[in-house]
Amino acid sequence: MRTVMRELRAPKPEKLRVLLLAAASAGDLRVGQEQQRIRAAVQSATHRDLVDLDLHPAATADVFLDALTRFRPHVVHFSGHSTQDLIAFEKGEDGFHESAIVSAGAFARAIAAVDDKPLLVLLNSCHSAAQTGTLVSTVPFAIGMSDTIGDVDAITYAARFYAAVADGQSVQAAHLLSRAAIELNGLSTATCRPWPVQRTSTRALQSW
Repeated sequence: MRTVMRELRAPKPEKLRVLLLAAASAGDLRVGQEQQRIRAAVQSATHRDLVDLDLHPAATADVFLDALTRFRPHVVHFSGHSTQDLIAFEKGEDGFHESAIVSAGAFARAIAAVDDKPLLVLLNSCHSAAQTGTLVSTVPFAIGMSDTIGDVDAITYAARFYAAVADGQSVQAAHLLSRAAIELNGLSTATCRPWPVQRTSTRALQSW
């Protein structure tokens, strides 16, 4: 065993790869603005050169699967609509359309199937906290949303989270700082409508 260990190559430093998936097939969530804010936050952070973002503002299930194997993300971030056991992707159509609904179990099994598994899955979508229990059986960290907040606050949370991570903060610190950012800015007065109503402009936040 000692001989084998001496011959192993040293691990290569690599960038933190963040896969940003967004889906709002009805055009009711500002998911493109969220991705833009995340990009800007990372670009102004201390370790911006160590973070690689892969943005998909109209993500389909196939885009998700392709990115898992080709991009091999350390972080999978989904922004859009969900329930306790469903996630809404897009269908790849140009106009507004109904979402492509997949089960939370299928989403989790896809993540578990790859050889290089993510370290964190962040679901920035309504009622997704229930999905984190399954996800943490595969990945070290999972963040889901439970309490309803406005779309603007969800964007604030995401931008501050990745700014903190790119500044070298831990996942827990980034989460707590992001919650503090929402509180400092003042909570939105919007409330979340029952999913799958498409015309909603709210999401929700998990309390640790």
